[in-house]
Amino acid sequence: QSRSRHPSFSEGMEDVIKRSGNTFGTNEVIILSQLALAAIPTAAVIFLDIITSMIPTVCVVNRDATGCMPYHGNPRDVCAATNVTWRYTSDPNYSIIVGFNMLCSPLWHLTLIRFIFFLGMLIGCSTAGLTSDYMGRKPALMIFMFGEGLFTALLIIAKSYPFWAFLRFMNGVTIGYFVVCEVIVVEGLKIQHRNGFLAAIWTSFGVGIIFLGVLNLIFERYTDSIAVLVILIFLLWGVYLFGIEESLRWLLVNRKRERATYQLNKISYRNKVDLPSYDEIPKPRDDEVEFLDTFRIPGSRYLILILIVLSILGFFLVVSYTANSSTNLLRFMSVALNLMIVGTLHMTGVFVAAVSAYFWGRRPTVSSLHILVFVSFLVLIACFDITLVVIVCTWCIRLIAGGLVYFSSLYSLEIFPTPFRAKAVGMIASGLAVGGVLSTLTDLITGSQLTLATLVVEAIAVFVITILTFGLKETKGQPLPEAVETMPQVLPWERWCSCGADNPENHPLLDSPAFTHLHFNRLSTTFRESASRGIGGQGESENSETGDGSNMKGEMDMDVKRSRSA
Repeated sequence: QSRSRHPSFSEGMEDVIKRSGNTFGTNEVIILSQLALAAIPTAAVIFLDIITSMIPTVCVVNRDATGCMPYHGNPRDVCAATNVTWRYTSDPNYSIIVGFNMLCSPLWHLTLIRFIFFLGMLIGCSTAGLTSDYMGRKPALMIFMFGEGLFTALLIIAKSYPFWAFLRFMNGVTIGYFVVCEVIVVEGLKIQHRNGFLAAIWTSFGVGIIFLGVLNLIFERYTDSIAVLVILIFLLWGVYLFGIEESLRWLLVNRKRERATYQLNKISYRNKVDLPSYDEIPKPRDDEVEFLDTFRIPGSRYLILILIVLSILGFFLVVSYTANSSTNLLRFMSVALNLMIVGTLHMTGVFVAAVSAYFWGRRPTVSSLHILVFVSFLVLIACFDITLVVIVCTWCIRLIAGGLVYFSSLYSLEIFPTPFRAKAVGMIASGLAVGGVLSTLTDLITGSQLTLATLVVEAIAVFVITILTFGLKETKGQPLPEAVETMPQVLPWERWCSCGADNPENHPLLDSPAFTHLHFNRLSTTFRESASRGIGGQGESENSETGDGSNMKGEMDMDVKRSRSA
């Protein structure tokens, strides 16, 4: 009753989302779980260049031109040989190297395609966030995902290098649908399930890498693999078109009365519960807030910068050590097997990170993961000449990298207010694209090979970012912020070395706007009653001062207990 009389927007919204999420049934869980599957084609599209740029086999034509002897060395060696005639023995659709006759082209031509893709991803993630905040979550999801399927399908008929590069750029632009999926999932869940559902999304990302390896294992031609991928994208697009609804939180924040009322009634009927009407739900303040307002608060500004750097490093490691595991180890395993191993490592890393975040907390887990990555780099540098140690360390780094990108997404979704959450998450996701760009630039310099110099630079970067992670604030169990003023901020320097100092359970009342508002009204009511009873006489007034004071203290103690139990 107190909530309905004096509701705060943040507390009231959380209450609605809890009841419309998965508290009263499994229908909403099933609907939101479908969005986790979008990570499968996302991962396959990102790493598609691995299976489309495989080195083909060649044969050397005999001097009398009566036959062609298979060449068992590095196929690129025939390009430097003089007076030698050779030809491809692989199918023209085995890779774009055969289709576009790029065997003797410089290696940077292939790396340039990945660079162009991540440039498109840099644009697409930000654009998807802007579109989602302006048009709505579902329209943005449908537009970007349809574009992804369309441009991926056109890769099948691409017959020239420039056209292929353009299509890969558009693949990067339209991959922003993944950002929208994350936002819809988090905005529709209660606090206790955000961690698990976001972990499911990034675990599906690892499934997508395994899926790409299975396609490469089954199909010899890359066009067949792409065809299956296109079918999966459009299949999910159809499922989301009819099975996913607009984010209720977005409708309420943007005051879409008719659509919000319809969805509230639909959710109420589907889950057989009574939900408040549109007029009973607290609304946000009328003053306009801009995304740039988040940078005007010093603590929030530094926190955002830490998250951007964290996302850049995490995805840099994901891209670099997925590619390295699929190129430098070909003498031991096939591309398909390497992709399946890397995908399994990614899934394991996300699962371990999510479990640790659930029981231990966000902040100590992400700092510990960075420390483990730094130790892996030190071992890799010290034993750079030992092949087995190199393989184990690169796989350890790839294992932990999955947890790092998961945490960059989790933090970005939990610290930004609803009016521009998708826009902000798109900005953080653009950091993932920057990590991919830096990875391709590193490959251009090193020729896609691990070098001691690059390992030293990466180790230094990991060490610096490890220090920065100690400034992150714990967001476990906290409600989603609805205003810039309620955004978490970076911790003071003196608290960077304390893992448990920012546990929300230590001060659950101080961070709750609803608690402050509720007790202000209860205190006002108590003092008014005390004053009205004191009008009758001095003795009565004295009794009211002592008696009502003790009652007020008792009521406050009871409210503290209720709030903690809640």
